[in-house]
Amino acid sequence: MTKVVFAITIYALCTNNLDAQVQPASPPELSMNTLPKRFLNGEWKMWSSPFRRSSYESHAVKKYVIPFALISTALIASDRKIAETLPNTPDQVRWGGRGSQFGAWYSLAGVAGSTYLVGKFAGDDHAKEAGLLSLEALGHAQVAVFAIKELTNRERPLDHDGRGGFWEGGNAFPSGHVTSAFAVATVFAYEYRDHIAVPITAYSLASLIAASRMGARKHWASDIFVGGSLGFMIGRFTYRRNHNPGLPGSKVSRTDRLIPQVGFARNGPALSWAF
Repeated sequence: MTKVVFAITIYALCTNNLDAQVQPASPPELSMNTLPKRFLNGEWKMWSSPFRRSSYESHAVKKYVIPFALISTALIASDRKIAETLPNTPDQVRWGGRGSQFGAWYSLAGVAGSTYLVGKFAGDDHAKEAGLLSLEALGHAQVAVFAIKELTNRERPLDHDGRGGFWEGGNAFPSGHVTSAFAVATVFAYEYRDHIAVPITAYSLASLIAASRMGARKHWASDIFVGGSLGFMIGRFTYRRNHNPGLPGSKVSRTDRLIPQVGFARNGPALSWAF
């Protein structure tokens, strides 16, 4: 467990520090033609960041890494007890499975792609950017989730005896649906910050997808938390690195106001946002 938390913590730290790097002075050219190049460059920035000294500055460690590591460790240790508090009825599993399909990559790609097409045909550069950056964030989420799943091999709640063991040939950690949902939701929340209904709706839908994945007994609580955290950081990284400041959207210097706040309520983990 210690190795898992350490590895994910390093990834979280590096991703957070990368998106703190201010975007270039001239806005990047955003189009379908430049998407592959931007995507590959973004992947290089993320995965090479552990070798940069700037990734380990003390502010990020205190504000992000320590809380992330503590919450992840606590959830991994209590995953089975949290799962046992749910009804775990056949109806819960069935409806959870149905609801979680909205977080599948193809569903989210459809939303992002449709937003881009609407912007393209309507001449709305803001919608075009929101759609393109959502697609880009979704791609980064798929790569990150695949890599971490291959490294951890965690069992799902319904696998074998439900121990949730790591390096047991499973693919539960982290939740791909939740990572993808929060990556896309974060881009939309930042792009349409001035329309308060958009961030609320985007994060609420992502949270419902997270709840449905637990309801379907596909993931443990720690899978959900780590997936949501990674998705948020990937979405923020993609937005802050590529957003055209000439378009509406959240300013880089004030984006922290949209950071989800994670903690513990009386009955378990709690997730909220401050606007």
